[in-house]
Amino acid sequence: MFNLLLITLISLSADLRWVEVDLSLWQDGRADFVYKVRYDVLSGSMHGFYLQGISVVPYFNFDDSYAIDEYDRRYSLDIKDLGDKYDVLLGKGEAFGPGEITFVVHFGGDIAKSRNLATTQSEYGELVVLHWSPPQWDEPLEHYTIYVYYPITTRGEDVNPDDYGFRTEKFMNEKYLMAYFGQPYGDEYYFTVRIHKSNIETREKMMIQQYVPAEYFETDRFGQIGIKPGGEKRFSFPYELLYMIAYVIPYLFYSNRKARKIKGAYSDVASLQWLKHDWVPPKIEVATFRKSGKVAKLDLIEAAFFLDYPVNKLLTILANKLADDGIVKISSTAPLKIEVLKRPTALRYYENAFLDAVKTDGSMDESGLKSLVGQVVENVSAKAWDCDLGATKSYYAEKIGAPLAEKPIDREYDKKDYYDYLMGREFSRRRSFDQTEGGFVAYAEPVRNYSAFVRSEACHSACYVHTACHDACHSACHSACHSACHSACHSACHSACVSGGAH
Repeated sequence: MFNLLLITLISLSADLRWVEVDLSLWQDGRADFVYKVRYDVLSGSMHGFYLQGISVVPYFNFDDSYAIDEYDRRYSLDIKDLGDKYDVLLGKGEAFGPGEITFVVHFGGDIAKSRNLATTQSEYGELVVLHWSPPQWDEPLEHYTIYVYYPITTRGEDVNPDDYGFRTEKFMNEKYLMAYFGQPYGDEYYFTVRIHKSNIETREKMMIQQYVPAEYFETDRFGQIGIKPGGEKRFSFPYELLYMIAYVIPYLFYSNRKARKIKGAYSDVASLQWLKHDWVPPKIEVATFRKSGKVAKLDLIEAAFFLDYPVNKLLTILANKLADDGIVKISSTAPLKIEVLKRPTALRYYENAFLDAVKTDGSMDESGLKSLVGQVVENVSAKAWDCDLGATKSYYAEKIGAPLAEKPIDREYDKKDYYDYLMGREFSRRRSFDQTEGGFVAYAEPVRNYSAFVRSEACHSACYVHTACHDACHSACHSACHSACHSACHSACHSACVSGGAH
């Protein structure tokens, strides 16, 4: 059942050296991931590798994903979704070799939605459990290191995990070298756990199970499981010291000698240092990808969703735009009847979804509209998740409300009618638009705007039409099923996907 990526190219000989992962948890259950993957290309030319088994649906940050070689040359990355895995490639068809190259892959994901974050009741009160494993790899590693950044502020760099209610499992202390510190970010320090192991075998799993008090998170979307944390101590210092002497320090002499070749690499990825007992991690600039002042690039429909305009209004603009282009005909508004006249190939994704939702009798299919809204939400989330939300809202609110002489947001949705309609201004077709909007009420009443949709936790599939019966049944069924088989299913799933496959 294992989907092993043991692709061998005669022209390429490359060894996977080490992998490091930064996992920054947000209070609402979302997370930022940074994967740093070092390859030693011995002969031939390397284009990339396969990444899979990452547990979340990733939103890649292409601006901050790149590769850097031992000569301090930086490469952009192309990341292709192959269905069961992602192909991480050097950009513009470039290749590298021989020598050492480090891939840095940034993405965000909803780790609560993937059920790797959940709540559990224990003798210590309600806890949030992180039950997660990064990908297994198809080659042995010199080391695998994971940094988990919690949304917990500390008083400084030196921390006692007991002060923050942190607990972990006995197996983690037995298998891994662990350390705890406050990671500086801005004017604050954040509670950080480093999990390290040297000499990782092929397909070896780095399972992580940790607990913190639920008060540090917004747990409304979290599932519940029945795991009870043990009360073992987190440190066994003499053993940790012996481990460092026997395995880690000898490796660092070799690693630091090699790392001096790659000055200027991403943060401290390429030059490992030890200060006291702590490995200095990369700066926690990955705690959030949101960049101050960065505005998401949205079209008119997406921008209006983002600004919480009623869904009915957006469907009305969409229907009238397609009618203006001669693609559909609005035959009636009470009840709403739409006739599809033609189907051009060059349509936007939500335009295609709209046409898919038109039934043969001219009425609208609820599941089709559900799919349309879900697609817009997913695309807006993907485009805006690393942007300054306040700046983005201000920008598009000003553009939509600007005088006619201003350049429109969207070169296709550029008619004055669309902007006047959103702003509630009078225009010649106002009555027709209002009647069409009334026709959509029967289909889109359950949710009226983007924020309400995003806040809705009725279902993971982003549907927006539910009954109370379905909600109650879904919650009860999911909790029971999840509690019974979470660990087994999670382990099996991760075992089935192995990253690697240099090519």
